[in-house]
Amino acid sequence: MSANQALAAFLALLGLAGCASPSFVDKGQGDDERGLPGLSEVVFRVQDVYKASPPDCVAILPLTVKDPTDPVATPEEAAKVRLSLYAHLATQSKRGVRLERIDRILAETKGRKVLGERLKCGAVLEGEITEYGSTFLGIYSRVAVGIDLKMTRTSDGALLWEGRHTAVSHGGSVPLDPIGVAMGVADAASNLRGEQILRVTDDVARRLVSTIPDNKVVALDDPETEPTKAPSPQPTQAALADDLAVGEKLLAHGDDAGALAAADRAIAADPGRSKAWFLKGRVLMLERDFDGAEPAILKAVALDRTDASCLNALGAVNAQKGATDRALAAYRMAIDVDPADGFAWYNTAVIHYNAGDPVEAADGFYAAGLAYLKAADFTKAERALGDLKDLSNSGIPVQAKVRTIQDALSDLTRRKT
Repeated sequence: MSANQALAAFLALLGLAGCASPSFVDKGQGDDERGLPGLSEVVFRVQDVYKASPPDCVAILPLTVKDPTDPVATPEEAAKVRLSLYAHLATQSKRGVRLERIDRILAETKGRKVLGERLKCGAVLEGEITEYGSTFLGIYSRVAVGIDLKMTRTSDGALLWEGRHTAVSHGGSVPLDPIGVAMGVADAASNLRGEQILRVTDDVARRLVSTIPDNKVVALDDPETEPTKAPSPQPTQAALADDLAVGEKLLAHGDDAGALAAADRAIAADPGRSKAWFLKGRVLMLERDFDGAEPAILKAVALDRTDASCLNALGAVNAQKGATDRALAAYRMAIDVDPADGFAWYNTAVIHYNAGDPVEAADGFYAAGLAYLKAADFTKAERALGDLKDLSNSGIPVQAKVRTIQDALSDLTRRKT
């Protein structure tokens, strides 16, 4: 075999590896890594301690880079990978913690145990970026993002799960004639388009998160959509004139104590502001102080019964306190105000599911999925779809509902791409 033929065969192997589905290597089951060039392997292990007691909350810490003296990724690029992990983990039935809140409390604390106590979260996901970026050799290009992750329990540092993967996109070929040169260069160059690194980032996050078991169905706990984008700029001096606006800004940046103080000032200035009471209730809910949150949210509802978000918060706080009948009543009022309220439908379904009523649960998950599709919230639509699939696997006849949500998600995702 000539040198050109050997190189062509090698690049063909890389190209097939780049296009093929990845190989999943479960070290806990004794799977072996093959380590072939260009082979896309997702290597992971679920520890027994995870299986015995799965965490109901996972906080994603900032990612580091493999070599700080010669970083493979900028802080902005590392933040994009972290955000992708956050988005994919949000499809699971685990309580997430806003990244801004994690960063703020992380800067104020030392040690994972204290961090977990402050965040009210039992596990953290952390790791390093091992590769990020692209290589262009004229007739061949490679775009890759690699991460090495581990999940640990905050109370004692026990390892729960670990995984590593490098997602790769190859482009180009070895040309054997002038036309082949042009085609190879064009293919290699097209592989370097800006959106390709985003796709590869999504691939690595999605594949690794898919190996983390999702063990139970739990309710959504924040009536306001948690931000999944970079935080807005810090409040300006003009915005500081309104304590309610200040409180919302501070909450978005993870400063719960500051947001609570601003809410109290807004209430003192005007006790009739529903949104001020709602802000106070939301902060206390995030702090898991449900006894303190309930009176504030009740006051917000009393001042404005047409605000579905306030009614959702009332449902969520009652569900956390075990008053499921009152929670269902609040969610029903929210749905009456807004029939496309995905939060209310989803949490209604969770209550029915936990009460052993799978048929009512299926109807709720389906309605939630449709609502989230309408709102273009694909992450929560996928979460509702996953719950419907679980019901289908347990024998509940929801195949038509699954197909409807699944086909709509595929169509909308394809259009977005």
